[in-house]
Amino acid sequence: MSSRARSDELLLASLAAGSSVEQAAQAAGLSVRTAYRRLADPAFAGRLAQARDELITNALGELVDSASGAVATLRALLEAPDERVKLGAAKTILDQLLRIRETLTLSQRLATLERALQAGNGKRR
Repeated sequence: MSSRARSDELLLASLAAGSSVEQAAQAAGLSVRTAYRRLADPAFAGRLAQARDELITNALGELVDSASGAVATLRALLEAPDERVKLGAAKTILDQLLRIRETLTLSQRLATLERALQAGNGKRR
């Protein structure tokens, strides 16, 4: 692997993990100006977006794996002897339920609008 390829990989990894451009440039052994030039390159920017998407997808997978345990914990807290703990658990459960419902409703509405838009575009061709 060339020196540039190594520095690009280090820069990508650092930026994808949330470092500032200045921090990422230092970690990759590059000048800040060079880091910004790399960011201006569409191919590099695309690789960065893909790396960030992969990190987010992995984190989301971990959250999904933890969801059942989190729900079980909240359900158990509904039986806690402390009324404040019970209230907190109940509020959290209801709040999350409403958020999920809202998200699903918006997702369904968006899908309906996208289908209608695609159908409309198909008729104009």
